[in-house]
Amino acid sequence: MAQIVRRTTTNIVADELRRRILNGQIQEGEQVRQEAVASELGVSRIPVREALRLLEAEGLITLISHKGAEVTRLEPSEIEELFEIRTMMEVWVFRHAIGKISPEEFAEAEEYLKTMRDEAPVSDWGPLNWLFHEALYRAAGKTTSIRLLKRVHDNIDRYVRLQITLSHHTQEIAHEQHQAILDTAREEDTDRACALLESHINQVKAQLLETIKARKL
Repeated sequence: MAQIVRRTTTNIVADELRRRILNGQIQEGEQVRQEAVASELGVSRIPVREALRLLEAEGLITLISHKGAEVTRLEPSEIEELFEIRTMMEVWVFRHAIGKISPEEFAEAEEYLKTMRDEAPVSDWGPLNWLFHEALYRAAGKTTSIRLLKRVHDNIDRYVRLQITLSHHTQEIAHEQHQAILDTAREEDTDRACALLESHINQVKAQLLETIKARKL
């Protein structure tokens, strides 16, 4: 029983730290001190240590000998690589899902899209964006690939949120592209739907890398 409680506490701590990292409350390169987290959340250092290991496996935390844990800082080349991974895996999964997506799953995706359109706060965009895409991919039955894609999305999300914050036009384009992807999948036009998805991901990548480059000049 003690192990179950510890594992549950670890997941709670990991969820809270992940939320803070993804919404920018804890910045990239910032140190995460076990003692401070344990004290704030009212837990021992053991579940905090285990939570940091979980987040390290997800790529959000880097554990450094004799220094502790810090939020992983991604270089532009690493961000570009994550987008390339996303493109290859996501288009492949989507292709297997089209023709199998249920009316309920389409309705679910529409609802997430509507929530994003209705001026959802930027902090909610990452989770909503993932839920939109996941609703369209679930029918593929590629559970391992979807789980890996969730990690890729989480690692990219904090940077995508930066792009959305700086450009309202980016939001409008994303809404249009998401709707086109959904509508074409509903029509079961597999090649066009996959092409739209690939174009969408590549455009987000290009805009984001351009923004990051400009901020470093």
